[in-house]
This record gives sequence, C-alpha cells and structure tokens, in this order.
Amino acid sequence: MPTVPPPSSERPDELGALRAVLAAAGYAGPAIQARLGTDRDVLSKPADFAPHLRRLEGDESALASLIRIFVLLASESVEAADRVFAPLGADGLERLGLVSRREDRLVAAVRLIPHDDLTVASDLSESEAGAEHVPGVQRPSNTLANLTIRRPVARALDVGTGNGIQALLAARHAEHVVATDLNERALGFARFNLALNGAENVELRQGSFLEPVAGERFDLVVANPPYVISPESSFVFRDSGLGRDLVSEQLVRALPALLEEGGLATIMVSWVQEGDDLVARPGSWLADSGCDAWILHTGTDDALAAAAGWNRSAASPEERAEKIDRWLEYFRSEGIEAISYGAIVLRKRSGASNWLRSTELPRGRFAQAGPALERMLAAQDYLEAAPGNEVLLDRRFRIADDVTLEQRLAQEQGLWALREAELRLEGGLGFTAGLDPSAARVVGGLDPARPLRDCLEEAADALGVDRGEFLPAGAALLHRMVTLGFALPAD
Repeated sequence: MPTVPPPSSERPDELGALRAVLAAAGYAGPAIQARLGTDRDVLSKPADFAPHLRRLEGDESALASLIRIFVLLASESVEAADRVFAPLGADGLERLGLVSRREDRLVAAVRLIPHDDLTVASDLSESEAGAEHVPGVQRPSNTLANLTIRRPVARALDVGTGNGIQALLAARHAEHVVATDLNERALGFARFNLALNGAENVELRQGSFLEPVAGERFDLVVANPPYVISPESSFVFRDSGLGRDLVSEQLVRALPALLEEGGLATIMVSWVQEGDDLVARPGSWLADSGCDAWILHTGTDDALAAAAGWNRSAASPEERAEKIDRWLEYFRSEGIEAISYGAIVLRKRSGASNWLRSTELPRGRFAQAGPALERMLAAQDYLEAAPGNEVLLDRRFRIADDVTLEQRLAQEQGLWALREAELRLEGGLGFTAGLDPSAARVVGGLDPARPLRDCLEEAADALGVDRGEFLPAGAALLHRMVTLGFALPAD
C-alpha cells in the first residue's frame, strides 16, 4: 500500500490560503523557468537539481521556497516556511498533506507543479505509491489536452482521469463533467486538484473505464487510458493487463455509443503495427461506428525502442536491463515487431456516409490545436460536399491567416532562381509542406477574388506547361492544402 496518502481536499480555508500563497509568490511556469535559467519543462530532471539549487542559494522568497520544495524536492526549514508561507505556514502545508517533517526541515510529500494557470498535485515517485502511482502531467496528457476541441458543451466525460488535469480543462467549457478512474488514489489526487483550482462542476466516479457511465450520453469525451502494450500490470495508469492493444480497441469501439449526435471524442491509443499501412489496424476498429474519424499518428517504435522507453524509470541499470529483456520476450511471443502511437478524434454523425482520414503529426510538441482541428473537420465537410477535384476548379480559395511561405533562392547564370520552398502552419498542429517550383507558383498565385481555374491557368502559362495537365495536379494540391488547413474556401 502507498505510504503517503493523497493531499486533503477537506480543508477549504487552508486550500484558500494555499491558493493565495501560490498567487502571491507568482508560482507559475514562466516565473520558475526564469528563476532557474531554463526554457525546459518546469518538472526538472534529477540530474538538473544540483545546478538549479545553486541558482537559488540565498534567495529567501516564497517563489524560491516553493521551487526548492516541490520542483527540486529539496528540504526547507520550518522557520522559513512559517515566514514565507504565512498565514498557512508549515503546519498548514503539513495538514494539507503536501509536506512532511524531518526534525526542523520540511520535505515534499507530493509534487505540486504549475501547468499554465493550473496547479496540479501528483505522486513523488513510483516507488512511493507502487501500482497506484499517480503521475504528473506528462507528454501524453499534454498531447490529449492539445488535441481536444474546446467547444462549449453541456456534458463532458474524462475517462481515466488520473490527477484530474483533463477534467479541469473540460470544466472550463462544459456545464458538467464526469471523471472516472479505477484507482481510488487517483480520484483522491483529482479531488484535491479540483478543489485547489476551484472547479466545482466536476463529478468523480470510481470504476473501470466506461462502467460508471453505462447508458449515459455526452457531448465531449476525452480519454487517456492505460494504452501501453506491455507484459505487466505494474501500474494502473500505464498497464491495462488486457494484453496487446485490446484496451485501445475496446475503448475506440465503445466510445461512439456514449456520444450525443454531433458530439466529439479524443482518445490516446497505441496499436500493434502490422504491414506497411500505418493506420490500417485502428481504422478497422471504426467500421460502422456512426462517427467521422481522424487518426492522428504521432510515431512508431520498434520492439526494443518501446521496451527501453517505457522502462526508463527503473531503479538501476540492472533492473532496466532485466525489464527490457522481459518485454522483448513478450513482444516475441506475441509476434509484435513495432508499436504505433497516436490519437483518434471522433465526431458522431449518424445516418451519414462517415469518413475516415489519417494524418501523421509532425515530430515534437505542438500548441493547442482545437481550432485547427475544427478547421480540418469543416474542411472535410466542405470537400465531401464537393466530390471530385474538378468541382474545386470553379471555386475560390485563400491561404489561411496563420500560414507562412519560406523560400530559398540561389543564383543560376547570374539570376536568382527558386531552389526550395516550405509552407508552414504557425499555429495548432504545426504542419509543414515542401513545395517544388510549380507548387510554389500555385500557392503564390491563389487569389480569393478569382476561381481556382483562372489562378491555375495563369500559373501554367507562367511556367510554360500544358494547362490540361497542370490543372488536375493543381486541384489535387489545393485539395490537400484545404484538408490540412493551409487553405480555406473563400466562397
């Protein structure tokens, strides 16, 4: 059993005092990064603790004390805590379950990390809580948050809420949120985080996956399930125990029944990669779902990369090596050579010819992509209503406002000639597209006041190519640009 309980959500006065302390100290991501001299994540790696602590030497401010305790996991004197955290003080932090005492020093009992304007508590380490470990806001959580469309809705559902971050975000644009988790410890952390951040429209329910909401309907569903394909059930947040990619498949197949007409869902998934088609397997889960679906592929690992990546936190090199060998043996026994990861965005649209699309997302992080995904859904509706690229030739288009075109020129026989061009979406998903000279001419010649046909004919004439061959290629390029949000209908 875990040795440290979740922090207390039953002390409203002291929670209010904690909020005031955090606000007065300026305990936020940018302030922490500036104080530590880093542009990396607030959640520092242990190897960086020593230099960061030296940057804080002699700083007796509340911000420095909070960073030392909750970010760098160093001790702080009770005397200092009483002074800088007044009126809460050391006793108040301890009663909330955020710190413990070691003689005249305080040490963190939990992580307490800012994420934008939210502050989220989580477990310190996997060894403290064991199978019930509640992690902080990690990369999959950020990805899910950024791939969720933030429409105002009546009811939202967060499946596998963990520390509650997705429920907190949904609470801002949903009238009522239901958040479920099998892990009672996770619900304890979620309860504290909801109270700390003042979210009063979230209902927590304990149970496995969708069992606590059987028969209910929602306008929005988000899910970050234990989708890791592994031979273990070591951690509730990571390992489903169902084997292979069954947890992802079962949830993707079941979620459409929970959606109201027009409702949206975003779910993080992984799948066993089979063959050359990167998304054939998750695509098969969506047959007859009554939903339009967009599969967003974030990456693929071979068996060794997957085994090594999910066991980075092993206590020692020897333990990590043993775990890697055990995972590889499991993958071999299951015939798993590669594992793909991504998210699936669903939109309930019954009684229609639903579409299925897939896109490989750029490597690295991206910003909040809800507006970009809304644009992609609207674009798909537009294109579905205009089947065949020939129809597009008589319509007008414009480049989206957040698109830039970068060109590299080189001298050829004393004149500047285009060598490379790249189209870039600055917001949302950050798509880029390399353009050859012909495609660059199409993009540069788009005129929202004129039909695409006229723009393409002018480009063909300027390039000295046959119009009959150039127009179909140009229309196909425009179709792809609209699909990904580079171009928008102007009519």
